[in-house]
Amino acid sequence: MKKLLLTGRPRCGKSSLIQKYILGLPVQGFTMQRLTRKGETWAFRILDLAEEAYTTHLETEKPWDDIAISLIAPGKWQGNTAVFEGKGCRAIERALNFPGLAILDELGIFEAKALNFQQAVLGLLDSEVPVLGVLKDKHTPFLDKVRAHPRVTIVEYPSQEAVDLVAAFTDDLRRQKS
Repeated sequence: MKKLLLTGRPRCGKSSLIQKYILGLPVQGFTMQRLTRKGETWAFRILDLAEEAYTTHLETEKPWDDIAISLIAPGKWQGNTAVFEGKGCRAIERALNFPGLAILDELGIFEAKALNFQQAVLGLLDSEVPVLGVLKDKHTPFLDKVRAHPRVTIVEYPSQEAVDLVAAFTDDLRRQKS
């Protein structure tokens, strides 16, 4: 089954594009939910789509226990490996055993030390489960393994090609489900 990952500059609408086209499809997996205070991003939490609706942004000051990436100083971000290894792995494992679409939104640089999470992602990419997600436009050994995976198609967004591929991909899934 196909694996389609979008890449592109930060905040260009990759997650919003996915969110728009998956309406009505059964999904599991995760998204990195942006947390803001007065419009300023201060953290990202792993949102397990088996537990919560796909929401890419939340204005909040709540100290969530599933924050995977947090701002520790102006311009300085820190990842929380334990959250990727715990909640992130569980979200991927559920998606692997789910008869629907797996969302990986987004794979990035803060998973560098989360070796179980990386293995879970690669296992999902090896599976027959359809995957739609976002891949950070950076290079790390993990992200480069994802890029080199033989089942993965990567497309740059914004582009009409990306919109067309996401639309065709999700239309295909809808036809298979009906």
